[in-house]
Amino acid sequence: MGWLSTSIGVLIGIIAIGMTIFTNYPAPPYSPILFQWKSQGHYLQYKDYKIFYIDEIMDENSTRPALVCLHGFPSSSFDYYKMYPQFRRMFDRIIFVDFLGLGFSDKPRFHIYTLMEQTQIVENLMKHLKVKDVHLLSHDYGDTVAQELIARQNEDKSIIDIKSVHLTNGGIFPSLHHPILFQRLLTYPIIGTILSRFHNFYVYRYVLSTVFGDKKLTNAEMHDFWHIARFNDGFRVFGHLLNYMDERKTHETRWVNALKLTNIPIQFIYGPADPINRKSEFIQHFRQQLPNAHLDLLDEKVGHYPNIEDPINVFKLIVKYLNQINFDYKL
Repeated sequence: MGWLSTSIGVLIGIIAIGMTIFTNYPAPPYSPILFQWKSQGHYLQYKDYKIFYIDEIMDENSTRPALVCLHGFPSSSFDYYKMYPQFRRMFDRIIFVDFLGLGFSDKPRFHIYTLMEQTQIVENLMKHLKVKDVHLLSHDYGDTVAQELIARQNEDKSIIDIKSVHLTNGGIFPSLHHPILFQRLLTYPIIGTILSRFHNFYVYRYVLSTVFGDKKLTNAEMHDFWHIARFNDGFRVFGHLLNYMDERKTHETRWVNALKLTNIPIQFIYGPADPINRKSEFIQHFRQQLPNAHLDLLDEKVGHYPNIEDPINVFKLIVKYLNQINFDYKL
């Protein structure tokens, strides 16, 4: 039996070494685009944490609303980099923010992450930048932050004045939200902790690719997304951040009513090939619940990330809608 014990010991050692390499495979170097993106950023001090943001001002004398971009989970404001050149020609001021626990913001390990706090962070940033009038562009996780901002404006408790809201592929109706299996597993206390520790580029690439339509991220783009996820070991707090799924259910009435009761113009731009917000049930429910909101459908092959998969058409639809509601913006 001695040889068996020795063989098992050697096998365990090999597996341990392999898993150490697997989980600690070094991040790729910054791409020039990602390096430039991060170099433009600044940090807002929020309590004990630093929040990354970009504030791009094209016309300091402009009185037009700023565009504020709110990103999704598990990514960052870099989600909008493909739309950035068009936005610079269209808006006089653009603000991108990385939520706490994501992007280049701090990622505390034992923090209780809430969408309410993320909303407060956005408001603190607007106060810090002395920004009042805004258009909101949001995606996924950011859609719910936008809903809370709308709710506060409906109650006259907002420090900003939202002129329009442009939502993309988010779980604005919690009852219709279908998280992928990996997301559900990450929320379990023990399983989630183990999965977080063994999260690496190959797992991240596989999981993220499942929510895209036909046009996947390139290998270079995926490396950039993974680099951001790895920043400050961010992938290890994914499970904590996913508490937002329960928070959405807790505040479902408030956040759905925010969209129903508001006078703010609402546009939803939808990628139909989204496995998280499924076309078969989402479109009909949206039109029933929000008859006064505007719904734009992208190509059938566009999935959960319209801002990455079809940025030009998303941009055109935003311009078209803003002109419909009497804002003069040019393509």
